[in-house]
Amino acid sequence: MYEQADVVGGHVRTEWLRGIPYEPHGAHIFHTDDSAVWNLVSKFTDFVPYQHRVTIRMRSHQLSWPLQRDELPQLEEWPQVERELSLLPPEPDTTNFETYCRSLMGQTLYDLCIRNYTMKQWGRDPDKLSASVAVNRVELRGDSYRGLFRDRHQGWPERGYADLVEALLEPAEIHLGQPITCTDLAEIARPGEPVVITSALDDFFNGELGPLEWRGVRLESEFIPGTKLAQASMVVNEPDLAVPWTRTIETKWALEKLHDVPRTIIMREYPGAAAKHYPVPDSAGRNKALQASYEAKLAAHTRNPLMAAGRLATYSYINMDQAVRQGLDAARRVAGTH
Repeated sequence: MYEQADVVGGHVRTEWLRGIPYEPHGAHIFHTDDSAVWNLVSKFTDFVPYQHRVTIRMRSHQLSWPLQRDELPQLEEWPQVERELSLLPPEPDTTNFETYCRSLMGQTLYDLCIRNYTMKQWGRDPDKLSASVAVNRVELRGDSYRGLFRDRHQGWPERGYADLVEALLEPAEIHLGQPITCTDLAEIARPGEPVVITSALDDFFNGELGPLEWRGVRLESEFIPGTKLAQASMVVNEPDLAVPWTRTIETKWALEKLHDVPRTIIMREYPGAAAKHYPVPDSAGRNKALQASYEAKLAAHTRNPLMAAGRLATYSYINMDQAVRQGLDAARRVAGTH
């Protein structure tokens, strides 16, 4: 295995300070309905039950996210919100991200909690984003279920994700600090030997067809002594444009046994870093088309069977269990070539 970074685990890695976990690259919650994936990861580390909750700060209020109808009457704008909810179409408008959200919850709620947050997170007007960003990630609920996910299996690794990743990789031969591109294949693989690519394809092909567009984030940590828990949930979204960060993360929420320890760490997530965290699903479809062109180059490679797996290589906004599933599928394909 060749890894560009100087540690394994990529963005999923957990760090610890004085016994308190924090995630330098943002919150990661393992949740899945794929029992085969759950059984696999559970063999390599101990998961503790954790049902992830997110809240959103809206002026003087802090509400559940996704929004719950029974919490909305506390908003000063409730009379207007109530009128707009009564006029919603039977199905959301999927023209773009903005039309989807407005037709799902009305203009007022959209302005309060979606529009500015999206502009901060993505650095563009919401109507320039595909509705696909919202379809599985923006809801208006009426069932009082406060958990973010509904998957059958949900948890957090008791010793953090680094422990899980390192156990999964044992006993692989690992080369750290070594990025690989298509020009390196002759040095690392024999002819006909399959290679699984997990880096971004525009990087792997040295940008031959042009750069794919990515949105990165930067996280800053704050160690808070004398405080058990600093916020109402692990993640708190901040849609106010006057607040420069998009959300705060307190990983300690995942481990109930630590809740009474009088120290904690919060991470503030700032948008716009020069990093490849999120693929940009532009409404015009340019990035999707460019990714397809890179995938065609991958498929056309003759010296080695090449396959892509993971968020970067597939240029997709996927969950952790989907990444594991892609890894399992890639392993089967590799085995089938021998």
